[in-house]
Amino acid sequence: MYKFVVTTMTCGGCAAAITRAIQSVDASARVNATPANHSVEIESRLSQGEILALLDDAGYPAQPV
Repeated sequence: MYKFVVTTMTCGGCAAAITRAIQSVDASARVNATPANHSVEIESRLSQGEILALLDDAGYPAQPV
């Protein structure tokens, strides 16, 4: 499981966009995005680098925790 901080995630719409971005490449990924504390937990077959790139491309740059 990967954990990230996404400071630009401020609402449920942002959380949904993050989930869509990851699941567009790994449909079986489990994404738990919590806007209240800007945290995202992801279980995926993707590497951390791939996830960071997807989040950045979606407009939600992330920092690993």
